[in-house]
This record gives sequence, C-alpha cells and structure tokens, in this order.
Amino acid sequence: MKGQFHDRGLANVAYGAARSGWAVLLGLLFTALARATEHWVSEFTSQNLANTAWAFATVGQSDA
Repeated sequence: MKGQFHDRGLANVAYGAARSGWAVLLGLLFTALARATEHWVSEFTSQNLANTAWAFATVGQSDA
C-alpha cells in the first residue's frame, strides 16, 4: 500500500497541475515532483507512470 500512495499521489498532483492551465508557473512544483518520483519510480504502476510522463510532457518539463 505504501508504494500505491506515492505513485498515485505523485501522478495525480502532476496531472492536476498540468491540467490547471498554470503549469508554466509551477516549475518548482514539477522540480519537486521529479525528485520525489526518482525515489518511487520502481513502485509506479504503468498507468501512473504514463500519467506522470504525460503531465511532464504537457508542461514541457525537461528531464534535466
């Protein structure tokens, strides 16, 4: 259950931020999400990984 909270929670926050229309202004949030995701990526479901990747791509957040 521990991993499910993190992967779903991170994916939902990234998705919501990307859909908000304010994602360009949320660069620090996406930086924090990227760092958090690094720690939990091995526990992500394929759906949550895809949603997170979509959110980062939507806002043009690079992998740097």
